[in-house]
Parts: sequence; structure tokens; C-alpha cells
Amino acid sequence: MGRGALHPRRRTAAASPAVVALALAWAASPAGGQLLPAREPTPLSAAGRSLVLPGWGQWTQGKRRAVVYAAVEALAWVFWADRRGRGADLREEYRNLAWRTARIPDGERRDGAWAYYEAMSKWSSSGAWDRDASQPGLQPEEDPATHNGSIWALAKGIHFAGGSPTPGSPPWEAALAWYRARAYGDGFLWDWRGADGDMAAYRRLIRDSDDRFREATTALGAVLANHLLSAGDAFVSARVPGSAALRLLPPAPASGAPLRLSLSWRPPR
Repeated sequence: MGRGALHPRRRTAAASPAVVALALAWAASPAGGQLLPAREPTPLSAAGRSLVLPGWGQWTQGKRRAVVYAAVEALAWVFWADRRGRGADLREEYRNLAWRTARIPDGERRDGAWAYYEAMSKWSSSGAWDRDASQPGLQPEEDPATHNGSIWALAKGIHFAGGSPTPGSPPWEAALAWYRARAYGDGFLWDWRGADGDMAAYRRLIRDSDDRFREATTALGAVLANHLLSAGDAFVSARVPGSAALRLLPPAPASGAPLRLSLSWRPPR
């Protein structure tokens, strides 16, 4: 594949919170709160259904707030898909930028693991893998200002114990094995020197990609919380005879949230 090749991705459309807001407004309207004529599932049955599919347990009880849980579930999954898709787009962008600008080609392009691209964001140059290929064996990079050079410096600090072992000795071979396991070899070398603007753009793309993947993880947390809340709500609603009230409240002065949701149970007297 050529150095300038791109890999376009189809992006997932972002969902609007207006969907959930409309569902909340409808469920909290003073029309009675019932979706269907109320049934009487057991508390465990209602909770189990809502644990599997938020809102299901409320639906079997005829509660209109089932729509709220279902809407939150759908929005959270759409948001997750959008953030994951955008994170993958940005990941492809920074990999392509690194290939076009910094990576030193040695045959067909091979993409590395996350740690490789993270190292590229911290070191302007990988340095050489073998600083003198004309000599037999491996001569590690000596410049500590490069990634591979810093790896060799650490290897010597760990295995040389302040001495100067000769090549082929046990300490030297131990340090060399440490270097081989952590330094980057041919096909994965890079050099950003003279391309500071591109390196800065690369770092921004990595940061933005990480942010999108982190937001996707947060969306999964919201999905889990919605399942647990819906299950708890369904259990209490079936266990405690009475009515549950779902209300939209004005935003708190310090919260900055556009609206607040209050869910409470009111057992019969």
C-alpha cells in the first residue's frame, strides 16, 4: 500500500437528546402514567425483564415510563456507536499521517499496536535499530535522545551494574535481549524531525481519538446504569402496591442541566 493511501470510514450519525426529552415529557404528562391496562407480574419477573431490556418490566405493568427507559437505552447505544465510529476515524487519520510524514518505509506498510503510536507521539525519532548493519550481530542505538537509544540506555543501567561488559558476555547478552524486546526494528522506525507541525497535528489526533473512545466507554456505563435502574424501578413498582410518579423538574441553578427527572413511589395509605 502506498504511503499516501487513506482508509475512509462511514460515520454513524449522532443522536439528538431531544428524543429522550420528548419521551420524558410524554411520560411525565398528567394523563395518568398508564401505557396499557395494568397487569400484575411478580416483582422478580418484572425486574428480570427490565434488567434484560429496560422498560420491559414497566410495560408489563402498564407504566408509561417504560418509554423513557427504552428511549434512554436507544440513545445510549446510538451515542456509543457514534463515538466508537468517530474514534476509529481519528485513529485511521493519525496512522495515515504518521505513515505519510514520519515513518521510514521498509517494504509493505504494517500498523503497530497502540503502544507503538503512543511512543511516536513522545519521541521525535525512533533512532536506528542496528546502528551499523555492516558489522556482524546487533549494535543497538546509542543516542539517548531517540526512543531506541533510551531503551538501550535503560538496558545497560539494568544489566551492566555500573561495569563495562564486553559483547558476548552474559550481562551484554541480557541487555541485548532486553533491547530486542522493547526497541522498534526495521519497518517501524520513524523520524518527525523537521516536521514539528505534523507531529503536533498527530498528537492532537491521538488525543481526540482517545477522547472519543473514552466517551464510548462512558455510554456503556450509562447503558448499565439504565438496566439497573429500570430493574430496580420495576421490582419496587410490582412489590409495593401504589403509584409511581415521574416528574420533570426545572433545572437546578448550579447544575446547568436543561431538565431534571424525579422518580418516586407513593404507597397507598
